[in-house]
Amino acid sequence: MGTFITDKLQHLNNDLVQLFHLDAQPPIDIANNNIHHNIGSEANAPGTRRKLVDSSHSNDHHDDTQATIMAGLRASIDSLDLRSSVVPPMERVIVEIERVQGIVGSLEHEEGSKLSQLEHLFLAKCTVVVYLNLLDIILNATLPLSNEIEYWQSLLDGPKWRLLYILQTSPQRLFNLTKEAALSTRAHMDSLIESGLQTSDRTAHIIQLIHYFPTFLKKHLISQPVSFPVAIHYEISGHRKQLQRIREYQAECLGLLAEQGLNLDPEHFEQDPISARSDISELQSRDEQEEGRRGQVEGSSTTQAEKFVLEQISKTVVLMERVLTRASKDAPTLTDQKFAPVALSATRRRNASRSLTVLGNLHGVSNFDCSDMYSHLKDLIQVQIPDYVTQTESQSRQFYRPSWLTRVWIPIVISYFGLKYGIQYISEHRADLDEMLEEGWDTAKRFMLDWIWEPSVRIMNIIRHTDDQGSLQMLGNESLKSDIASLERMVLDFGKEHYQMGSDQLSFLSKAVHNGDISVVMRAYERELKTPLKGAISGNLVQTLLIQIQKTKVDVEVAMAALDKLLKANELNFAFLAVGPSLLLLWAVSSQAKSSWQKFAGKNLGIVSIQMRNSLRQVERLLNLASADVDNHGHGSAMLSRPSAKQIQAQRIPLGDSQAQRSTGNLSEDFSEVDVSSDSIPTTPTEPLSNSLSSALAPLSSEKLQRIRAKQGKVPYRTQGLILCEVHLLRTFARRLTRSEGLRDKVMEDLREIEESSLTVRQRLRTAKRMYRTYGFLGLYH
Repeated sequence: MGTFITDKLQHLNNDLVQLFHLDAQPPIDIANNNIHHNIGSEANAPGTRRKLVDSSHSNDHHDDTQATIMAGLRASIDSLDLRSSVVPPMERVIVEIERVQGIVGSLEHEEGSKLSQLEHLFLAKCTVVVYLNLLDIILNATLPLSNEIEYWQSLLDGPKWRLLYILQTSPQRLFNLTKEAALSTRAHMDSLIESGLQTSDRTAHIIQLIHYFPTFLKKHLISQPVSFPVAIHYEISGHRKQLQRIREYQAECLGLLAEQGLNLDPEHFEQDPISARSDISELQSRDEQEEGRRGQVEGSSTTQAEKFVLEQISKTVVLMERVLTRASKDAPTLTDQKFAPVALSATRRRNASRSLTVLGNLHGVSNFDCSDMYSHLKDLIQVQIPDYVTQTESQSRQFYRPSWLTRVWIPIVISYFGLKYGIQYISEHRADLDEMLEEGWDTAKRFMLDWIWEPSVRIMNIIRHTDDQGSLQMLGNESLKSDIASLERMVLDFGKEHYQMGSDQLSFLSKAVHNGDISVVMRAYERELKTPLKGAISGNLVQTLLIQIQKTKVDVEVAMAALDKLLKANELNFAFLAVGPSLLLLWAVSSQAKSSWQKFAGKNLGIVSIQMRNSLRQVERLLNLASADVDNHGHGSAMLSRPSAKQIQAQRIPLGDSQAQRSTGNLSEDFSEVDVSSDSIPTTPTEPLSNSLSSALAPLSSEKLQRIRAKQGKVPYRTQGLILCEVHLLRTFARRLTRSEGLRDKVMEDLREIEESSLTVRQRLRTAKRMYRTYGFLGLYH
């Protein structure tokens, strides 16, 4: 189940193991060893041999019958396995009870015997299974109500959703209106026929009603003080309130059963099994007299354990019967009747809540016999629990959201026409759509190749210095050298022709040209400019101009070579800038698709954190309200008035008989405020202690019991049940968390502390605040 019921199953199984010493005892060899070994040990005793020989035939028959019964009990006990995390079904309990009843029958057995021990263990397991299954039924019946309440709340919060709700339910409303109008018209026509009017008079009367219909419609429908949207709002709010009342009542039943239900903790058992076993081990080394005393102590311990178990399961069965009976009686008062006064309905609901509080008083409940326990358990499984489930479902289902067909008929109609016109459009534009698909595929393919794959490959080639084709160089490697060499030859030829320079002067001029100095040509150009016409026709003006043009070309190529070096140095950066936007776009699309898929699959931690935060907020709200009640009752002036000593009359139990006649045992802590002092208890042995406590607690009202619980730091049963429901939702959400670093286990451990009723309200509040501080997905606590 994965809820607090699983934890209760483990605790109750461990308690049974400790009470019946199942971990310390060897497996019972029913058929051969143990029984015959006991018979043999008794036969070896002096003075008993002749007696055993005389009654051997009757003893053998009795032992065989007892061995068969014990074998059947052991098989039924083993079939109700409580060691797993799944509670056995109640149908199996019915089968095993009928089998055990057929085996045991009316056979009488002594208290403390092996047969009695096995029968009490079987009854305890049956009660555990029925009790935990009832808790699971109530819990599972409460959880769907939360979903329905959220649905109606969403309609109240959103006007658009209310409009959609009106559209969804409009066909049903029109059908109901038409049906009522038809029934009313038919009844009116029948009354006219029975009145004895003539046919013409009836026709005139009907025509008059038809003419009066618009006026009637305006008067009774359109002119109503409450408009149709307001009426819809009231309807939605009413459904939500009705479900809220049912949920709170079921949560109160759950809290009462979970807190006051079955408790087999050996700490409430006066005879400590561990000390009993230690005492027995010390007596093993003594003589026959000490051996006899050891048998008496061991039998007394077993008898007291059986009485303790029988008392606890009897109280639990009585509590379950009380709760189910009260739930069946209070069910009609939980919802507003159609014509019941509001004040009367509210009073009935308050009385129902108070009656549940009083049901927790289990003092004075008498123990059932084993045969009575079988009948009570069968009645719970076959009658009371199925009736409760049927009544609860029928009561709450009338306030559920509209049916599936009512909610989906609009999308179905829209989808029908959409598909119709969509298929028609596709058939008419088949070629265009094929072309669009091909273009889309080609675009996506080119995008992946030209803007992602090839730039990525180019980056790798740049890094490896193998990218010759994709280089950003604007000039060839030999272009600048050839232009400089051409300029040098032009300047040297000009120097030889006009200045008759020698080899030394020509080598100096070559170095000057390499450094960009052509002053020789520039001086000749300046002289020619003085007579430009003559220089252009018969001078050197044209030659000097051409040399300067070559010089300008070389300068441009030098600048371009510097730019090539700059681009070469940043070529990797440009390559990353080219592929960066494409990769960013691809990452954004893939991230959005992944996020959408995670939201659709429900595995997104953000969704889990929002859901857990909402449920944890509701838990903290419930604890805060309970904390306010604790403060008011703990420090206010209205303190609980304890019953006087005259109201408590009980038998003073001698110290020596305290183990043999143990009192009610697991007394509820809710009634520990009652003053039961030893001086006020009379010594008259006419009335048992359990009955006296019951009579003392009888005048306590539900308000006083609630103040007792508040003073002890406990929450009301309704609050406890609601907390259990919210923590169950938190457990469901926590299953989606990761197991890394023990996150899920830590969250589960904190949730167990919050749902633990033995802790005070302040301790549970501190646990909730610790969860806010510890887990980042819940948000920091401020």
